[in-house]
Amino acid sequence: MNQLIDPEAVESIRSSGKANAQMPDRIPILEKYNLPYDQPAKNVLVSGCQVLPNLPHLLEPLARLFDKKGLSYTMLSTEYCCGNYLYRPAIKAKDEAAMEECRELSKEFAGKNIEQAEKLGAKRLIIFCSPCYPIYKYAFPDAEIVFYPAVINELLNEVRFEDQIDYYAGCYRLHRKFSPAPMDLKSTNEVFDKIKGLEINRISAPKCCFHPEGLAHMMDNVSTRTMVHVCTGCYSQALNNLPEGSETQVMMLPSFVEKVLGR
Repeated sequence: MNQLIDPEAVESIRSSGKANAQMPDRIPILEKYNLPYDQPAKNVLVSGCQVLPNLPHLLEPLARLFDKKGLSYTMLSTEYCCGNYLYRPAIKAKDEAAMEECRELSKEFAGKNIEQAEKLGAKRLIIFCSPCYPIYKYAFPDAEIVFYPAVINELLNEVRFEDQIDYYAGCYRLHRKFSPAPMDLKSTNEVFDKIKGLEINRISAPKCCFHPEGLAHMMDNVSTRTMVHVCTGCYSQALNNLPEGSETQVMMLPSFVEKVLGR
């Protein structure tokens, strides 16, 4: 194994699915938030290894939309991390050999989730975690794998909702280093197109919002009381850096769609 790849992390993912052994088990969290798992279904929703333990509430509105629209879906009690954290030293060192080995490991790990999905009768993976999406798409280009806004678009009918929002799509520079597969941002625009009367202030991303200049650009251009994201990383950066006393509500796309539908 390349010296830039953490062997303990690899073994942890292989043996438990977890990026590190200290991460909590998934089943208690899935049950606490009433999220289905390991059930026969047409779709498997991949949360990503960090989202379920750290931001499980973000999955609730998406699950409610799926339930309301009758979408057949399940999650996995053991979901294998795609290995994106393994890439960081290789990216920093600009070591292509290490990058290729990381991609092979990602294919191994993602393949375990695809194998579980197939055993449950699922024909499609729905990816909630934005770093996971290009890694899965590159590893399995012929599999039916979609970013979650595409499913929201499938389920949403045209609706009138007159409001103004800020939308920060994100930059995905790091994602492109993981894999050359492009992010799907088109489907989010298709969701917005179905919301008649919606005015959108689209905030550009000249730098990553985890970079001080990129964060300042994102926050300085907020102009409404609702800021919408599709990437959990961008969402967390915005939420944690709102000015004191700000009346802006930071939301992920599923929560915003739920608001539009009048929940």
